[in-house]
Amino acid sequence: MTNPYEFTATEAIELIKNRKLSIYEWVSSCFDRIKQKDSEVKAWIYLDEKNALKKAIQLDDLNDNSLLGIPFGIKDIIDASNIPTGLGTPFYEKNIPSRDASSVAIAKQSGCVFLGKTVSTELGHRGPGQTTNPHNKDYTPGGSSSGSAAAVASMMAPVCFGTQTTGSVIRPAAYCGIVGYKPSYGDFDKSGILSNSPTIDTLGLMTRSIADLSLFRSILLEEKIVKPKNIDLKKIKIGFVRTPHWDKTDISTQNNLEKFIEKLRVEKFEIIDLNLNQIISKADQLHLDISGYEFKRSISYERFNHYNELSDQLRSGRLNDGYQVTNKLYKVAIKNLSILKNEIDEVFKQLDLIITPSAPGEALKGLGYTGSPMFNTTWSLSGNPCLTLPLFKGLQNLPIGCQLVTKFGNDNELLDYSKTIHDNYLKWDTTKSSGKVRASAGNNNTIIKTTVSDIQKGNEPFMTVVTGSPVTPLTANKLSPTGGITLPISIHKAVNIPRCIGSTPSAKATGK
Repeated sequence: MTNPYEFTATEAIELIKNRKLSIYEWVSSCFDRIKQKDSEVKAWIYLDEKNALKKAIQLDDLNDNSLLGIPFGIKDIIDASNIPTGLGTPFYEKNIPSRDASSVAIAKQSGCVFLGKTVSTELGHRGPGQTTNPHNKDYTPGGSSSGSAAAVASMMAPVCFGTQTTGSVIRPAAYCGIVGYKPSYGDFDKSGILSNSPTIDTLGLMTRSIADLSLFRSILLEEKIVKPKNIDLKKIKIGFVRTPHWDKTDISTQNNLEKFIEKLRVEKFEIIDLNLNQIISKADQLHLDISGYEFKRSISYERFNHYNELSDQLRSGRLNDGYQVTNKLYKVAIKNLSILKNEIDEVFKQLDLIITPSAPGEALKGLGYTGSPMFNTTWSLSGNPCLTLPLFKGLQNLPIGCQLVTKFGNDNELLDYSKTIHDNYLKWDTTKSSGKVRASAGNNNTIIKTTVSDIQKGNEPFMTVVTGSPVTPLTANKLSPTGGITLPISIHKAVNIPRCIGSTPSAKATGK
């Protein structure tokens, strides 16, 4: 029997409408899951179980299908009335706001059920909290929306709020293997949320499905619910951006993205190798100046009254960046930001979608650093909507995200693009094969060590192919399983091949 916490919001709502699930059962199951998992994941800083269950009963009693009953959590720099907002610091543990943030008030009014607060880094900056990565507790979940990403990935809540100034929604979502979404700047109201950089700050969403993102986006905009749809991606132009930071990206991320793009090319998609080096380099510096200056001003009270209680990471990070920026330089940066946005708008006149890494690689080992936002900075600064899809796995068997970016204001189109890519182009058929698989590459025997049954169970997202002896570097132009998909790969001594077995448990790789 499926536990209610396993359902996405979209699935659960349908069951509730058909009287196959109650809101109380759904919410109660989420708390059961929290009690089961959070001692290790440590995603939550405050739970409001008593009031949440009471609200769920009230919603069930109303018998009103317009009240959705979705359980949700919020990052601990977002206010909820009469609930502590700790801001990731010990000196704010007794900070209890009297009103909800606007986004929280809207969600509650729509019949969503507030579960509690998720762990944030210190003041939404770099100092990590206690949260671990649900896939491996020894690895970071990313930040600063650490708890929100981990809570959704662990199925403790179907949706959680995060915030992004640099990469604080996209990166933790990528590290934790969920869908993360930063909307066009200004779409979601930010009142009642700690300000880091008002020019850049954006409220974002984390879910396990694109349908849930679209649903909650509609809720927060107080608009009619829009469902994402599959579209013909061959009618759009797609830019592949490696950026100036490509050489800092791990080999798994590079290989997965390159293979994915090559697959799209083979399928006759219009792919443009896009050089945005100049734009991205400019954005990196502008973001440093603007976010630093505004952060210094935003936390004036904290730096004057609690300076010695701030972490070294915060003092030497964005706060120190802010000390280097004069008011005159800040005004120049704001002016140049306007120019940069126009340059990015011109790019999107030539194409519809950009594909780029969500992060430099898998989650990093250790909990002392939440990772680099180098692939997120430009889009946070420009205000363009972006989304990360959990498409790949790396050498540590941790998730790798694929970041999609589109033109400012085209959020619904972004959700459509994402749904189409996720649903139709990355689901290899593994349902018909069984047993051990053998393959050959050139004149070398190879052994596929993973069984198809393991793949079907989700234990292995990739088949590992190891060449026999002697090992000679070769390139397999095509891996063509019977009934499967043609996928360009590179084979050296070992290579990870995405799930692509067809109806017959055999494959042939032809080398050159």
